Amino acid sequence: MRTISERWRAWIIVAMLFLFMVVNFADKAVIGLAAVPIMHDLSLTPAQFGLVGSSFFLLFSISGICFGFLANRVKTKWLLTLLSLIWALIQFPMVGTVTLPLLVFCRIVLGLGEGPAFPLALHACYKWFDDRRRGLPHAIVQQGANTGMMIAGPLLTFIIVRYGWHHAFLALGVVGVAWTALWVLLSVEGRVDEVPADATASNALSDRVPYKRLLADRTLIGNLMLSFVGYAAISICFTWFPAYLRLGLGYSATSAGWLFSLIIAVQIPVTLALSWSSQRMLAHGISSRVARGLIASVGALVAGIAFFSTVVDAAPAFKVVCLAIGSVTSQLIFVFGPLMIGEVVPAPQRGAMLSINNSIATIAGLIAPALMGHAVGAVHGMSAGYEIGFAVLGSLLLMCALAGFRLLDPERSKLGVARNWTPGRHDAPSSQPAVDV
Repeated sequence: MRTISERWRAWIIVAMLFLFMVVNFADKAVIGLAAVPIMHDLSLTPAQFGLVGSSFFLLFSISGICFGFLANRVKTKWLLTLLSLIWALIQFPMVGTVTLPLLVFCRIVLGLGEGPAFPLALHACYKWFDDRRRGLPHAIVQQGANTGMMIAGPLLTFIIVRYGWHHAFLALGVVGVAWTALWVLLSVEGRVDEVPADATASNALSDRVPYKRLLADRTLIGNLMLSFVGYAAISICFTWFPAYLRLGLGYSATSAGWLFSLIIAVQIPVTLALSWSSQRMLAHGISSRVARGLIASVGALVAGIAFFSTVVDAAPAFKVVCLAIGSVTSQLIFVFGPLMIGEVVPAPQRGAMLSINNSIATIAGLIAPALMGHAVGAVHGMSAGYEIGFAVLGSLLLMCALAGFRLLDPERSKLGVARNWTPGRHDAPSSQPAVDV
């Protein structure tokens, strides 16, 4: 039984990781919120701005994989400290005179620092909670992303309209430095090491499985497919949604900022409710295939229908609702996907596999914003260009949802991994037990 102070320590870490993701996604969202004045001031075409959005992902995947393998050996406290410093410091060049090459360079470096962020934050969180108790803390950390974009909408828009877009980047740099200082002072590494009675079917042993075996697993393949198309959706969201609301649907800058926040805000109660429901389902003996895999697949299916529906000749309010539904349900894979990875993959390899999955999936972020930029520039009628892009995204979501229904089965994958276990070193169980929720 843990003391009250030890339980509070775990939740302090969860709170700090939540704030970490808030800063992370505010940094991502600022480029979309400042899209119109940046394109105006730098005389950028939609295709050039699409290149700026995609440049963020140039080193994103490579960095994610490298840091993921480092996380198997280096404390996440120091890895997250380094990442947050990169984010903060690269904002300050945007305060002065900015050219297109400088803008692209800063986004590339920011992507290098943000590539490993989400998987390493989850890895740090999982060190404090066992598999059956990770649902709620995971959801809280993950909701930092939505909260970051939600706060960024009105707050950064106010700064951009009132003081100019340069000051928005300055504000994010200062916030990043402040978070880093607090993290260094407050963070402690968790040491949960799950060793259940039925060790043969567990992912919690310290034995290692060949990565080629893990990468060929059905659940991890299905998870990767849904994550890839989910990241295409999220990269289009923070790069092009605000511009679509303004230039495609005719909303003012202030209204677009608030609507962008509203679209993101819808995700928070929906995600928390589904996470709680999933955790309760698991507690009542319902399989992870249903409690995690089915929910994620249905989410992708609904998102595909919603994005495809933007092509309908309807009022702007209807299209905003479609964007809200699509943005909410397409992101459910980022709630349940990492939990399924943590369920299947041996604990010593969890950090690397979380990062590999995230890094491959985020290649979509390198492609999707640029393709959307070409669609917007090439199609006569700016609104039609956006909506063709959304329809393509919806079609991909529908196809990946069908694959998810077929492939996602963590219990079956866990047994398959156990049968192909590679004997290795067994570490002694940690003296620190899991935290009760």
